[in-house]
Amino acid sequence: MTLLALIPPARRRSLAAWLTALSLIAATGALVPLAARAQTGTEAAGQTHSFDIPAQPLDAALIQFGQQVGLEVTASSALVAGKQARAVQGRLSVGQALERMLAGTGLDYQLRQGMITLNKPQSARLAPVTVKDGWETATSAVQGYTARRSATGTRTDTPLIETPASVQVVPRDVIDEQQAVSLKDVYENVSGVQQAGNTLNAQSEVLPMIRGFESPVLLRNGLRATSAGAVDLVNVERVEVLKGPASILYGALEPGGVISYVTKRPQAESRHVISQQLGSDAFRRTTLDSTGTLNPAYSWLYRLNLAHTDSDSFRDDVRLKRTAIAPSFLWFPSDNTEVLFDFAYTREEQPYDSGVPLSANGKPLVPDRTFFGDDHLAGRDHRDYYASYQLTHRFSPTWTLRNQLQLHRADNRNESLRNLRVLNNDSDLALRYQNEERREDEVQFVLDGIARFRTGDVGHELLIGTEITHLDTDWERFRLNALVVPISADPRVRYTPPGNQNPSDEPSNTRWWALYLQDQLSLLEDGRLKVLLGVRFDDVLTTGSVDGVDSPDLDDRAVTARGGLLYRLTDQHSVYASASQSFQPQRAFAVDRRGTPLDPETGEQLEVGLKSGFGERLSSTLSLYRLEKDDVAVLDQDYFDNTGESAYFPGVSQRAQGVELDITGRLTERLKVLANYSYTDTEVLDNKGDPDQKGERLGGVSLHLARLWLAYDFGGPLDGLGLGGGARYVSESTAQFDTELPLDGYTVADAGLWYRWNNLRASLKVNNLFDERYIARASTAAIAHPGAPRSVLAGFSLAF
Repeated sequence: MTLLALIPPARRRSLAAWLTALSLIAATGALVPLAARAQTGTEAAGQTHSFDIPAQPLDAALIQFGQQVGLEVTASSALVAGKQARAVQGRLSVGQALERMLAGTGLDYQLRQGMITLNKPQSARLAPVTVKDGWETATSAVQGYTARRSATGTRTDTPLIETPASVQVVPRDVIDEQQAVSLKDVYENVSGVQQAGNTLNAQSEVLPMIRGFESPVLLRNGLRATSAGAVDLVNVERVEVLKGPASILYGALEPGGVISYVTKRPQAESRHVISQQLGSDAFRRTTLDSTGTLNPAYSWLYRLNLAHTDSDSFRDDVRLKRTAIAPSFLWFPSDNTEVLFDFAYTREEQPYDSGVPLSANGKPLVPDRTFFGDDHLAGRDHRDYYASYQLTHRFSPTWTLRNQLQLHRADNRNESLRNLRVLNNDSDLALRYQNEERREDEVQFVLDGIARFRTGDVGHELLIGTEITHLDTDWERFRLNALVVPISADPRVRYTPPGNQNPSDEPSNTRWWALYLQDQLSLLEDGRLKVLLGVRFDDVLTTGSVDGVDSPDLDDRAVTARGGLLYRLTDQHSVYASASQSFQPQRAFAVDRRGTPLDPETGEQLEVGLKSGFGERLSSTLSLYRLEKDDVAVLDQDYFDNTGESAYFPGVSQRAQGVELDITGRLTERLKVLANYSYTDTEVLDNKGDPDQKGERLGGVSLHLARLWLAYDFGGPLDGLGLGGGARYVSESTAQFDTELPLDGYTVADAGLWYRWNNLRASLKVNNLFDERYIARASTAAIAHPGAPRSVLAGFSLAF
């Protein structure tokens, strides 16, 4: 049986082109380095080449050097961090070029068996290094607003201008200057991304909608964080958004895209930052960020991030307490090996807040502060635990091994009243009592082999990997239609839970493994033409039960593919086209009226785009796409109302298409900009179970989104003073699960001020400057979340 035999016939035709292309590459030997006579170090060092490598950060220069001479250059990250390479031009031997490039860096090199290894001279002692402007990797800090490299779009460290996909990076500088306190504050800086209205799982973090589809899975350092319900930004270095299907890289995902956050890595230079924020509604937040070396040889580095947040809210009886602890350690056992140990613990306590009810025309029926819960109930208590390691080892000039292992536990307890339904011509609100404990244990193992080599004039970066994931969920919950209360500005809800609760037992587990193959080819003499081809096989087994009644086992297998072309018109501009597919197994008990399990959700996207660099100051991405999603699980509401049992319409297909523009960087030496716009047109293509839905727009998706943020750093006598401000525009939409319920569009303006003096920094931020009243997101008429009114946030930090 072939892999294609496991796929429905309709999917086979769409995959044939990509699999044929991969087969042709393999047949011509493009996936395996050509055999060559082994060179001695003397032979390789004496060979001459024509070089044209400008002065730049050493890390980037070494990449160009290795590509031009066809040799592997290895060095530990701590060794090259912050060092500047001199320009190398003209026809020189490998040895001459290296000596010229490394002049003034204090580094030496050895060339053995075709591998160049950088090291310190024996008499030298490794000193602390500082990351300087312009030096960047896919996991490092970004200087300013503009990131140059990312691994989210390819699982390899790749320049963004050479990635045939829309990948947007929000760096730490933006997070700090906007004084963001939650993940949603960050991802709204990216085009085509907005808050989802779904709060059914009582997660604290607001899930995103990307290109019209909810994206419930987050990535943490490239690994899945399925139930991440409490993300604290204290140890987040950058937030990245990959648009479009990403199943070839990360497995079962929604087709709109995925958000990945990259945590802070230990640094060799000793640095400690203590911060305090104070704001409206008794907001208080204290953080610590400490990093440095643990031994004189700088082979062990550490980083410790701590945060405690305590705050009231503009919502009555809603209070937040969050504690985050995130230590990490980076070990360099040799020049060719590094091991990152990463741990995190987050605990968040907060009442479950299902918002305010709306009238049939989408207007709030009560003031925004009104809370219909009972603050005497326990509320939410969410705890997240992470423990992971990443081993990276360079075996040879060609091969690098990367192994990641992550253990994640999400422990969520929730006792609350949830808004259920608006009744009696908007005069009453039905509430449901829920008492649940949900624990998820996820173990993910990833093993990648990365090979960089040339076959003739073609450069390759080959990724071969396997992924094994076990996810066990233990869910016990008791739900009861509780009471009906009048809709008023001061409901004063009190509820006594029943004493003889008999919670349902709903365990489930998912086991999946995958194999994937990707090749990034550089063609033409100067490597301006980039070709990306990838294919992945997933095997997913999902089992579950409710009170001892087993669901049908779901054993889903799928092959997904991806292909892209990118051509660098100049060093500053590139155009690209891509096609990609997604795969998402259905959850347990996702069946139709006959009890037949639904087929897995699948998606396909076509995209074209233009990327521009505009020097080191500014970058932009313009993309156009069409995305279709098939076999979507849509609840059969009539069947549920009549029987009380859940069933889903089979064969539902949906579509999203649009245009997106993102611009980040510096307009002048002192004026920074972050701007984006997106047009997202969605439609139900087919729903035979409910034909009236055909042609309707998808719920919760705005047609237009736009954001502008400007920041200006003064000079001269006002040196250290900065001023920022901007606005977010969200056009009208509907509730996510009720497309007949309209939501008005809104524009929210923010402004900020900061001052730096030596190691001190003070800041002031005003959110919702003009006190706009709006609904940020809604699930139904009973569950709508008002946006926060005008608030003030002051911050102080000391670095030493």
